[in-house]
Amino acid sequence: MCDITLTLESEGKDLLMTITPVHGQPKANIKKLQRAFTLSEYSAFLLIDGAMALLLEEVVKANENNEKKETSSTSLIIAHAVDASLTVTIGPENMSVTLELTAGYSGKQIKNANVIEILKENNITKGIIKENLINIVRDGIQLQPGKSITTEIAKGKASTSGKDGYIKYLVDDPADRIMCPKKLDNGNVDMRELGDLIHVKTGKKLAKLIPPTAGVKGFNVIGTITDAVSGETAVLEESDGSSFSDENNNILIATIDGMPKHLDNSVTVNTLLEVENIDVGTGNIRFDGSIYVKGNVCEGMELSVSEDIVIGGIVESASIAAGGNISIALGIIGRQVSEDNHLENNTVLQAEGDVSAQFVQYADIFAKNDIKVTQYISHSQIIVAGDLWVGNIANEKADGKVFGTSVLAGGSVHVGTLGSRCGAMTNFNLNYWVNTTEELKISAREKADKIMRRLPRIYQLLRKANNLNDNNTQQIERINQALKQHLHLLGKLNKNWLEKESTINKHLETFELSVYKSIHSGVNIEISNKTTVFKRDHEATQVRWLENKISVEPIVN
Repeated sequence: MCDITLTLESEGKDLLMTITPVHGQPKANIKKLQRAFTLSEYSAFLLIDGAMALLLEEVVKANENNEKKETSSTSLIIAHAVDASLTVTIGPENMSVTLELTAGYSGKQIKNANVIEILKENNITKGIIKENLINIVRDGIQLQPGKSITTEIAKGKASTSGKDGYIKYLVDDPADRIMCPKKLDNGNVDMRELGDLIHVKTGKKLAKLIPPTAGVKGFNVIGTITDAVSGETAVLEESDGSSFSDENNNILIATIDGMPKHLDNSVTVNTLLEVENIDVGTGNIRFDGSIYVKGNVCEGMELSVSEDIVIGGIVESASIAAGGNISIALGIIGRQVSEDNHLENNTVLQAEGDVSAQFVQYADIFAKNDIKVTQYISHSQIIVAGDLWVGNIANEKADGKVFGTSVLAGGSVHVGTLGSRCGAMTNFNLNYWVNTTEELKISAREKADKIMRRLPRIYQLLRKANNLNDNNTQQIERINQALKQHLHLLGKLNKNWLEKESTINKHLETFELSVYKSIHSGVNIEISNKTTVFKRDHEATQVRWLENKISVEPIVN
């Protein structure tokens, strides 16, 4: 049999295999060479592809060229010792470093000093995770040759933006209290128990301006400090019935006795009138300020105020108008009456702000902001410029019902159930802003036509006055002033309806009608110039305006 020997060269990095033929013994083959390599102490070296086959070819050539048939040896390097290696990957913006350790083939192992050295070479100085460095070196020793492990060894810290400043209200808002009646010890809710009315005296602190924070600076793995963004500064403003108590404008106090009301950047205090009920005993009430009705607004009564209305009981077949919000602790109960051979609701509420109540039936409601109803709306006419919410407000759960009702909305709608099984027609028209703008556009066009018809006459008067002597200076000034006023009004008219038109486009892109339980058949929904009629029941559904059409998609919980 031939003699196969393995020796190291190049300071132990290369493995040399030598084949020496032995006369009368079998020749070497691949299996014999592989067996010799596998059983040797060098079996962990990285074998060079094709090296053994090439060595056998060299043996054959040597034998063919050996005319005297003398014994000769043939050698070739068939494997290498390969050191373990490290590869560093630096993440975007130098915020992280990943280290990959690849195990070697009988070469040098990675030590802690090697890892520290590669960190220095790549200028990694901050955010180093020491535990991960130790673990990757330890685990690399047990790793099979050629296999790799990866770990994050350094991590930067992003700067933290400061918190925005905000207004901390120091008094409650009566409208919020109306929607959160007192909870009794047995778990029930007493809808009539609203507690004492929120009433402030002159000098009472109403709101405090909380300044923004500066934020916390960050750093990346190469030691660069990243600046933090400070929070936005909030604005606290004086309002009717309130003013600043200090030179820094940080504290807002009441300047009159009355009922507070939260605004976005302020608190207003309104003159307050308190009554038990509004009935034949009090008569109809018209008041410049806010009013608190502890009980009910009774049938046939009228109530009109310039600010907010808070009602602790119910509204029954009455007419109510407010320059601010209308907040009703219980509900609104109207009925239908015959007018000119058709039925109309005899209960009407109009608010320049929000309207909130527990339930609504047989009523017409107009709100310039939002409408929030806890339980249901039935057989009513609703016009709301903002959002409509029907459901549990305290738990932020839109689980209420709307049926037999027509709604014209300018914002989003959130409701639990839409329509009813009895087939009462329920109509939702989401074209409030479309209709409003079209009306404004027509009105603006009519007014603009009148102005345009007057302009030639004004220009004619101006030319005539300029052709006269200098004593007509005052007349020329009056005509110029009239011209400026007409041109300003013309521009203002166009600007108003263009702004409304922009509101329409934004509304169509962002609004949604979300029904979280079910839509029954008999519900009609109109958006822009499209209409969808629900002819069968649907489960939780969301309606939106997409690509110039009505999109109806299920809501997946």
